[in-house]
Amino acid sequence: MKRKIVTGLSLLALAGIGMPALGGDPDANQCLECHEPAEDWAGMSVVEIMQAARAPDNKRHEKNQALSDEDLRLIIAKLLPQ
Repeated sequence: MKRKIVTGLSLLALAGIGMPALGGDPDANQCLECHEPAEDWAGMSVVEIMQAARAPDNKRHEKNQALSDEDLRLIIAKLLPQ
């Protein structure tokens, strides 16, 4: 009986740790549906890109409102040429 309880609690703990990690990766590909980063963001700083990504008047950017600054920075870093 104790083994089943310990096993169940262990699985629950692993799921609690693993699931947020799986779902937390920001999807940079959604930006590529509309943007060509090398062209659209040329000459813009990361802060300017983040402000544009959170522009409330752009309905396609509504999902960006929920992203943290760190998530947006990760997306921008993936998409901008070095």
